[in-house]
Amino acid sequence: MSSYKENNTNYFAWLKHPTQYLFFKIFIWFWLTLISTVAALVFLSQLTATNLVMNEPLNGPMKKNLIYTAKGIERSVVKHKRTLSEVLAHPRYAKRKLLYITSNHSDDVYTNIDIPKDIDLSLLNFTKQMSAQVIFSDKYQAYGPIHLELLDGSYNIYEIDIKHQPPLLLSLKIMPNWMKVSIAVIASLILSFIFSRNIIAPINSLKKAAIKLSGGDLTARAKIPTSRNDELGILGRDFNAMANQLEQLLSAQKRLLADISHELRSPLTRLKMATGLAQIQANDASQSYLLRIEKEANQLDKMIADVLQVSRLEAKSQALSLQYQPLQIILNHVINDAQFEAKQHNKQLVVTGNADINFKCDEALIASALENLLRNAIKYANNSIALKLNCTDTINIEICDDGPGVPEQQLSKLCEPFFRQSDARDRVSGGTGLGLAIAKNAITAHNGTLSLSNKAQGGLCAKITFAITKE
Repeated sequence: MSSYKENNTNYFAWLKHPTQYLFFKIFIWFWLTLISTVAALVFLSQLTATNLVMNEPLNGPMKKNLIYTAKGIERSVVKHKRTLSEVLAHPRYAKRKLLYITSNHSDDVYTNIDIPKDIDLSLLNFTKQMSAQVIFSDKYQAYGPIHLELLDGSYNIYEIDIKHQPPLLLSLKIMPNWMKVSIAVIASLILSFIFSRNIIAPINSLKKAAIKLSGGDLTARAKIPTSRNDELGILGRDFNAMANQLEQLLSAQKRLLADISHELRSPLTRLKMATGLAQIQANDASQSYLLRIEKEANQLDKMIADVLQVSRLEAKSQALSLQYQPLQIILNHVINDAQFEAKQHNKQLVVTGNADINFKCDEALIASALENLLRNAIKYANNSIALKLNCTDTINIEICDDGPGVPEQQLSKLCEPFFRQSDARDRVSGGTGLGLAIAKNAITAHNGTLSLSNKAQGGLCAKITFAITKE
């Protein structure tokens, strides 16, 4: 029973603070659009209704009453030998609404009362050959024509209901249809645009922040006004709280990794010193074990150095020695070492194109990035590695191997620290999973991009792009 009451309380909670819910805003904007459209129609109808006339068929009691009046006038003129003027001057007709009779064979016009000066009854001429109509104008409403057959010819009779201030709906009714549609469309477009901006703005802000956050920008936040208390405002603040927590967790993780790596260096250095001293005094039987300890210590030292470098690059605390220098010379040193290493593995490194351009970079960092990518390609290639160089509006470097490639779902993770594929690219094949992470962060530090993709015929391609900056 209590849960049922709680559900009801939550269901009707919006009644206490309706402005905090999108449902209420949509409801209000719908009616605001409707009211604004009608208001615009009314306003413009008052400006454009002059001399506008429309008509529709006349039926019902009003038509029967007008026919009865016409027969009465016809009978009085024909049987009692009276003129139309005399008949209309009779008190029975003089007290009625304006009766307007026109001749089909002359320009004669007869009325039972005087026509006001601001009333233009000539607008009714277009209805002479029509059946009985209701004619709407901004000044009056007319009923007719009803045909009369008198001794001197045929006539048409109208009954005029003079409206010095036309009814609201009548003003709207006599507006042209194209104008009604245009006003409705324009009013709804303007208000819908304002409303959609109110709804879409926080969604776009969330979208941009989410894209930046997924791209590694941990400082990205959605710009949501603190005064916004509806569902989108709450969602935006929850997203920002999540981003804050994520930034703190990742920053703490990176800081912990860097601190641990830094602290490991001191005991590792002492271990290497102790190993060196032990080698001096050890016998031949112990030398192999000490050499093994020295090798693993050197491997651990390199891993710690790589971890520290990744940490500094990710934290953007790596000091860069940026200078304009020929990129081709840097590449030549790296390529020479890579070709020598490829030959040792009975593989071929094919280089096409050149990068004959001065590039502002940290030589050691760029060389390290390219070396890591080339060694990775040599390690997993079957027979050959292709290096393509091209300089147009950007500097493009592409390194492809003919190896097994990488599953598509793992491509985005290859540049994460310590990530290794569980099959070919595992610990048995060597490496610590830091080479590609160092390469990507080094390239990013130079405002470049690194993208990895599989070739259709097999193998992994790494494409590096740098923007060209003028000296």
